[in-house]
Amino acid sequence: MNHKEIKLFYASCSVFTFASSMVSIFVPLYLFEKGYSLSSIILFFILVQFSRLIFLPISAWLSSTIGAKKIISLSFVVSIAFYLILDKIDYLSNGFYLSALIYGMIHALFYLPFLVHLSKMSPNDNRGKILGKFNIYLAVVGALGPILGGIIISNYGFSAVFAVVIIFIIPAVLLLLSTPEISKIRKIDFGLINIKKIYPDLIANGFLNFQLFLSFVVWSIFMFLIVSEYDKIGLIQSASLLVSIIVFYISGILVDKFDRKKILLWGSLVSFFADLIRVFASSFASILLLNTSSVAFEKVKRMAWDVKIQEHMDKEPRTEYVCLFEMGGTLVAFILLFLFMLLIQSLSLKDALLCGIVISSLSGVFINLIRK
Repeated sequence: MNHKEIKLFYASCSVFTFASSMVSIFVPLYLFEKGYSLSSIILFFILVQFSRLIFLPISAWLSSTIGAKKIISLSFVVSIAFYLILDKIDYLSNGFYLSALIYGMIHALFYLPFLVHLSKMSPNDNRGKILGKFNIYLAVVGALGPILGGIIISNYGFSAVFAVVIIFIIPAVLLLLSTPEISKIRKIDFGLINIKKIYPDLIANGFLNFQLFLSFVVWSIFMFLIVSEYDKIGLIQSASLLVSIIVFYISGILVDKFDRKKILLWGSLVSFFADLIRVFASSFASILLLNTSSVAFEKVKRMAWDVKIQEHMDKEPRTEYVCLFEMGGTLVAFILLFLFMLLIQSLSLKDALLCGIVISSLSGVFINLIRK
């Protein structure tokens, strides 16, 4: 893969990340503002997991027969439909269910070919350095999005920020399609994968997905109940992501020089405590501090995790492995989110949020189930 291809891939993903980061952290708050309960919002993301599970095999087949970049581009286009539908939903409307299913479809169409394509760009010996650099690009643009999105929402509403996001997605598609497809077109064959060998990866990925989605929902609403201003929440997230740029750089070096499994273990343990103490947040200053520490330590864990996954993809057919990896993780996350929804039925909103923060913090430790 030549430098032009890599730069254009970086640029496309950066533009899309910037666009989606303007609104992604506010999606649970948007539903909350529409009158949906915490259980209903969790149901939204359960439907996201269900849809993702259905579309992952389709994404794998399309990625193998058409090409990974084309399917990533398709996910960008589908994102436009998602924001258009999300903008029109009302309480208990059909758009609630449709937007959740489309959101899951986007995840399936994007992450599978993205992981496949990224693995071809990063040889194992210097994978940490390459992924660290790539994540820095995404962190920079991703840090600008939340504060800008929060300002737009505070002054002009959600419809305005959805429109701005859609405008930015269009050049992301054009950039990605401006170079030839490099994927090897081949017939997909799941017989090449030994499910008994890789099942620890699937379970570990399930706990990671569960942690990300649950923490995303409960922490966003928890912050909103204390701060209650979209521009300030955007500022908190942007400041936290800026700090993570330094963490990405250091982590990228560490995972190339030291035992990646040990970095993953210690990173997950420190991240667990950083996530857990968020329950003590009670003001704008404490939320800013605790969110920053949580995001920073999460990046250490995620860098080691990402490199380990890419390392395993070198040892088996990429597309088949990623498909099973994502399907297994999605199924586990679906079950855990459903159980959490049942658990909080009799709890007050505050108790349910605190419970969610504790459970999501603990679940991140279980990503160490991944193979050595």
